[in-house]
Formats: sequence, structure tokens, C-alpha cells
Amino acid sequence: MTKLEMVSERITSEIERGTLREGDLLPSEEKLAEQHGVSVGTVQKALARLAHLGLISREHGRGTFVKSSGVAPADIRYMRFRDDDGRDLVQYVHVSSIRRVKKKGPWSEFLGGETFVRIERTINMETRLAIYAEFYLREEEFLRLGVPRGALENNLRSLLDKRLALPTLRADQWIRFVPLPPAAARALGIKTGKPGFVMELRCYTLRDQPLSYQVVYSGPFSERFVVVR
Repeated sequence: MTKLEMVSERITSEIERGTLREGDLLPSEEKLAEQHGVSVGTVQKALARLAHLGLISREHGRGTFVKSSGVAPADIRYMRFRDDDGRDLVQYVHVSSIRRVKKKGPWSEFLGGETFVRIERTINMETRLAIYAEFYLREEEFLRLGVPRGALENNLRSLLDKRLALPTLRADQWIRFVPLPPAAARALGIKTGKPGFVMELRCYTLRDQPLSYQVVYSGPFSERFVVVR
């Protein structure tokens, strides 16, 4: 491990453990160089790398701060929809099920581990668009969340960030148009086997480690919406 990687790793570990929290001011470059036994130039390169990853922000005349993942360029929020008039559709989220899962599938291939928790939610955009979503976490991370069922109707990525210091820094996304599986069809109130929209999201956190796996389903709809990120 190079000195640059060592400094980046140590600061990332402090953010990951919660020792450094959103909004915290990091020591000066000179102090960091002294703490880690490296040159100021090495510290500057490490901070530039962490800023590029969205973990810190460097503000001229003020210093270097742990960045809010809510505003980080790489943060992946759950999509919002806007109609042709430019009005955001109000989302009504309902947790329909929380299940412990040992069955293997795309979620286990991505997340790794033996046991998972699947959070099943329906999301209604007023009466104009309905979505069914399955959100997978490793069981140990779900248990660490320690939140009541109602809290899972909020932004799940925000919960992981705020409670576990695990921000979602990037996501791979795939979309398909295929026959919907029975669970999705039932939740959306359409006939099993009817084609629908499917989006898979594989989300990564610090050190580019897998964090969550999600599948989003929707039946056919005729209105035109703007996807807001």
C-alpha cells in the first residue's frame, strides 16, 4: 500500500466507523501530514481523491469537511417523477412485507453472504403511477439498522447513511420490459404474466463495496413523466 493509499484508507475508515461524521471539519493538511507521517503533498493528493469520491468537500478559506452524502455528486437517490406541468408527483410508500431470505438469486450473487432481508414496498405516485419494489440487504446490516417498520417507508439509502455511516456512492442500473413475476403483478393489481417495466439497481458504498440490491417493477402506463434524479 502506498502512502497515498494509506492516508485515503485511514480517513475512509474513520468515516465508515462514524468517528468522522457529516459536517465534521478535518484537521489542516499540515496536521494530517504530521499525524500520518507523510508529506503535505501526499495529504493533498489523498484529499483530492476523497473529494472526487464524494466523501469530503474542500472549501477555500474554511477547510475540509466530511460531506453530506445527500448532496454528493455520486449519491444515488430513489428516482422521483414529474408530470408535463413540471409538478413533482407525491409519493405514498407502504411497506407490505419484511422477509428473511436464505434463497439464492441475483441479490446473493451481488451482496455475498448467506442470509438476507427483503423489504417489499409499494409506492404510489398519487393515482397516476404505481411501483412495486424489493430492496435487499445483508441480514447483519438490516439488524444493525434497528429501526421500526414505519421508518422503512422513508428513503432507505438515507437510513443506511445516517444510521450505519454507509452512504450509497454509486449504482449500476439495468432496465428490461418482461412479463412481471407473481408478487409484482399482485402488488400492482395486474394479471400475472403481463409485460411490465423492470429496473435492477446494484448499489455500492465506501471502498466500492456492495451495499444493497433493488428491483423496481411497474405495469404499463400511458402518461409521460420526467424522471428526476
